[in-house]
Amino acid sequence: MTTLPDNDSGLNAFLAGQTDPSTFSHAKHVLLARQLLERSSFLEAAVLYDRALTRITEHAGVPEKRSVTKTLAFLSLIQENGDSPHPGLLETWYTPARLADPRGRNAFLMPDRFIG
Repeated sequence: MTTLPDNDSGLNAFLAGQTDPSTFSHAKHVLLARQLLERSSFLEAAVLYDRALTRITEHAGVPEKRSVTKTLAFLSLIQENGDSPHPGLLETWYTPARLADPRGRNAFLMPDRFIG
């Protein structure tokens, strides 16, 4: 079983960009998002979460893995439902091309599956 950071030290390490990307599972993403959303407003949590992901992905040499679109969409789902959204859930609202659009790295892109 995976040990998840469930205390302030795990959250603080994440916010400082000191989370090991090789052990940063989807479950850890969700847990840390929940912790931030419980402690902050949505917008503050989103900014903090995005800054942490920026540090982690840049340190790992994969800045292209960070996506504002995916981050905000997942944070919204977690805030609204409290569930652990499945990684493929965004494809309900977004085509793969839209999720891969490089503009989505630094700006939120609206879903394109239900846009008339």
